[in-house]
Amino acid sequence: MNPEPLNGRIDAALRQLTGRGARISITAVAAELGIPRSSLYRNAEARELIAQRITEERVNAGSNQAEEVHRLGVLIDALAGRVRNQEERLRQLEGRPNTTPR
Repeated sequence: MNPEPLNGRIDAALRQLTGRGARISITAVAAELGIPRSSLYRNAEARELIAQRITEERVNAGSNQAEEVHRLGVLIDALAGRVRNQEERLRQLEGRPNTTPR
């Protein structure tokens, strides 16, 4: 088996899996290609390509999680501000003194 065409097919399969948001693994790539897993396990270059993509995916997932945590923090802060404004309006409507420190 010539490794060059297989490597190109593996790269295409990895792009397809990534595009669908599927988990990258040798099993997933083999299923995408319609070949036995053993064909990939025996090919050192194929294993390396897949391992690199798995590493990239983990790094990207970590940075995506950090971005999502930051985004959620900003949303929570904005919501907390709206709640404070509504509480103040309610106090004013009810004629209660402002007892909450700012």
